[in-house]
Amino acid sequence: MTYIRGVVEEVRKLAEGIREYLVKLEREVSPVPGQFAMLWMPRVGEIPLSFADADGSRTRFIVARVGRVTGFIHERIGEGSRIYLRGPLGRGFTQVSGRRCLLVAGGYGLAPLYFLAKRLRGRGCHVKALLGFKSDREAFYREEFGELCEVGVAVEEGSAGFRGTAVDLLEKVLERESFERVYTCGKEEMMIEVSRRCLDRGIPVEASLERYIRCGVGICGSCVLEPLGLRVCRDGPVFDGAILLRLDEERVCHDR
Repeated sequence: MTYIRGVVEEVRKLAEGIREYLVKLEREVSPVPGQFAMLWMPRVGEIPLSFADADGSRTRFIVARVGRVTGFIHERIGEGSRIYLRGPLGRGFTQVSGRRCLLVAGGYGLAPLYFLAKRLRGRGCHVKALLGFKSDREAFYREEFGELCEVGVAVEEGSAGFRGTAVDLLEKVLERESFERVYTCGKEEMMIEVSRRCLDRGIPVEASLERYIRCGVGICGSCVLEPLGLRVCRDGPVFDGAILLRLDEERVCHDR
């Protein structure tokens, strides 16, 4: 797969260590929410990034500063900078129509869920999003989600919304509302709990997993989920919630 060249049109600081990049590509791409691109910085490295939005040749990415490549992007990539990407890659979320859908996000894991919210609303779905953050100062994209759907915000330290985790808020919501589909993205521990609580109620769940990805096309094996043999870059990154529960069970058995 060849690289697509792009130019950064806008950079926006969303929270400490988190920025949004609007990129104009040299040609149109048509990703499904949940798919990702491999973003290449020559002489620096390559990283996977979920599409936070895509409309023709314009794409949006949310980049958290967590390593060398993302640090370089934050420090050196601004408006007018050229970038290169491969994609779209991987398996995205299942897009249903006319259903009651709940999105559960942890931190910057909200990126692919924002894109999904736009698509689901366009397919006649009733959408509600639960956004979880550590603190008030780390919360972002509340207004953007609010333009698309009903939003609940959970903060562990602060007063910006429900006091607790996204899972705590999920439990409260499921006590009084019913949904036909749940989608989640964030830390794996959070998604395991979301999957467990929803599947126990008979609600289908899809979760977007994060792993170290190198080739992006299922060849190198760096992102294999052992002992299941599934490749995150090709069989995922979106998996049925039951897969997460199996991984958790295998981990517990291995640790005994």
